[in-house]
Amino acid sequence: MQVDNQSRRSAAESNSRYNKEMNSNEITTTQLNQWATRQLNDYDAHNPGTLFAEGVVLNVEQGYQLQAAVAELRCTRGEKVIGYKVGCTSPTIRTQLGIDHCVTGRLYDSEKHATGATLSRSQFANLAIEGELAVELSRKPTADDFRGDGIPECVARIFPVIELHHHILRGEQPSAGELIANNAIHAGFVAGLGVERSEVDGNETLSIYSDDRLIEQCEGPVLTQTIRSSLKWLMEVMQERGEQLEARKIILTGSIPSLIPINTNCCIKVDAGQFGQVTLNFVS
Repeated sequence: MQVDNQSRRSAAESNSRYNKEMNSNEITTTQLNQWATRQLNDYDAHNPGTLFAEGVVLNVEQGYQLQAAVAELRCTRGEKVIGYKVGCTSPTIRTQLGIDHCVTGRLYDSEKHATGATLSRSQFANLAIEGELAVELSRKPTADDFRGDGIPECVARIFPVIELHHHILRGEQPSAGELIANNAIHAGFVAGLGVERSEVDGNETLSIYSDDRLIEQCEGPVLTQTIRSSLKWLMEVMQERGEQLEARKIILTGSIPSLIPINTNCCIKVDAGQFGQVTLNFVS
């Protein structure tokens, strides 16, 4: 995860904030259920988070409560949680969204697409994408996985993804609570094939193209550092909630380049060097 030393030192403080930060007026079960139903209806209509335009303000913990309530509704209707995303990992993204700490959201089987997919821009509200690396876990991570350097041993596969976003926040000011309640503005992802952990050689680069025109690029050890730090952060946060990561779960580890708006039909390609490529075609 591309964060500075101060951000690293504050990681534990950020994690504990999730369990301590509450407004004086807690959400009632009835209110939570009503908001969750509305959130899901808005999401299905490609018009997410309208309740935040009406003055609703949530803190971090409440945002996660609402995200979990929506997840329960989605699973009840047949969708399956296949993993998690870690967001707001880099200074670039934090500045764009006005958030000063990492956040997490859920990944659903209904929103996973294979490389080469074609999607309509009309499916998204203010469409934006990120190019990043994701991992598939071979087993539950433990603290021992993060004692050395390189890719943690709990990782089975590393692959490039194009993450899709409803890039819209409706509150008067950027709010972590709203961002989290909107599932960290996640709207799906397109996955490349990737490589096994044993095949990684340290030659790291990631380039994002729109119709073969280079628009963003990053290189160096920050790519594998992002995998390590994001996965460790997520493991610790989930442990605080009494949850755990499991084998076969997919983790989107966070973008180093910026969140990129998509306003026209185009072909997006993320070339992650040794980790492979992923492409996506956008149409009207």
